[in-house]
Amino acid sequence: MTASRRPAHELPGDPARLRLVYTHDHPIEPYDFEDTLEQWHVSVRLFHSEEEECPQGCSEACERAIEEGTEIGYLLLCRLRDYTADNRWEAADAESADLESIASTVLAPRTGQYTDAFDEAIECPVGDLLILDRVFLDKPWRGFGLGPVLAAEAIRRLSGGCCAVAAEPGMAEWPDNREEVSESYRQQARRKIAALWESIGFTHFQDGVYLLDPALRTPGDLLAQRREELLELSQAYRPRAASLAIVSEPEPEPEPEPEPEPEAARGAVTSARRLQVREGWLETIGSVRAQDTLLYLQGRCQQAGWDSHDKRTALALAAEVTNETDLRELGAQIQDVHFGLHKAFADAVTFSADSFDVRPFREDPSRLGPLAEVWVYGSNLHGRYTGRSHGVGDACQHARSLGPRLERVSLAQLLELEGFWQWNGPRCSFCSGWSGQRLTEEQFTHYLSATAAPRTAVP
Repeated sequence: MTASRRPAHELPGDPARLRLVYTHDHPIEPYDFEDTLEQWHVSVRLFHSEEEECPQGCSEACERAIEEGTEIGYLLLCRLRDYTADNRWEAADAESADLESIASTVLAPRTGQYTDAFDEAIECPVGDLLILDRVFLDKPWRGFGLGPVLAAEAIRRLSGGCCAVAAEPGMAEWPDNREEVSESYRQQARRKIAALWESIGFTHFQDGVYLLDPALRTPGDLLAQRREELLELSQAYRPRAASLAIVSEPEPEPEPEPEPEPEAARGAVTSARRLQVREGWLETIGSVRAQDTLLYLQGRCQQAGWDSHDKRTALALAAEVTNETDLRELGAQIQDVHFGLHKAFADAVTFSADSFDVRPFREDPSRLGPLAEVWVYGSNLHGRYTGRSHGVGDACQHARSLGPRLERVSLAQLLELEGFWQWNGPRCSFCSGWSGQRLTEEQFTHYLSATAAPRTAVP
């Protein structure tokens, strides 16, 4: 998974010519759970324009692409219908482990009805449940931000009568060197994928499951933004497509186009800057640098439908952070904003422990240097009571909110708490139990140097 969007000139075709083709079949007489579990396959197809001529000349495949399109990906969605004779959890469990994992988070297995937590999270918790099971694109089409807008369009068509849409962000495919994939890699990949789903209205619910509420205005507003981005991507691609077009007879060299008027030029620059912000903030997910704080939070605010006053408040507070700031005090100042924005703020000003290679410093604490003064936040860092320690932000579903009740110690002090590092100690297995305040440039430079140096093997 790429950290930022690829440039438009790398697109294999005009994204504006993509179409979604919906397929669902069922027997006239339902059997097993087919009256309750409804599978939809959505084919993503690129259609060929009749006026377009390929660089090497059109072929029979082009003729078929004009009529039927060429599949470049697909989406799988599942609708669990309410008011049938079946238990919806049992229907999901019989279909696949992935569907069961999501269904068991929002449905009570014994009854198949929505849980109390789900009732509180959804505006009108009555009706069917739509599950976004999978979004797949061929490799040439990945990295342009198409997945969320395709999913949002499919959800818009299929969510009628559904009280919620559920998804569980995760790695659909593994890199070639799967053996080398670390827990940190998987956690960062999961957070990046989750950020993409948040850009179309999903919010974290429980146990890694995200929900979208179709009754709210936010998903519609975010879909309008994603459509605008798709149009901008298509417009950025079209000059390349025009340069590849073949003409029937040789023509003289075209004359240089006139310079744009100042106002148009300013508009183009503004549009380019908007695209740059949208692309650049994804690179800051999982970053440990303080320099990336504002860019990350700006990107999250731009993608989400939070209140504009709350956004300004959070951004202003994030701009005040220094390496001496007590983040618990800032967290208390935004305790009344949307919980999603509160988590995004925590992610902006801290890094999760799974993003930080602590091994060289555990092996030799004298190598900490300026990192010794990095502030560390979490619950139960000292293991004073029964239960595990958790970090802050979106690191995992158990993460704590920034506030006065959190513990704060220096990284040097944390390394001295040997009991914290025991295998069966109080650490959360998802977020490693703590979050650190993002590093100054001096600390970051030292961190890169220390982690790049050869280390002795730990038995």
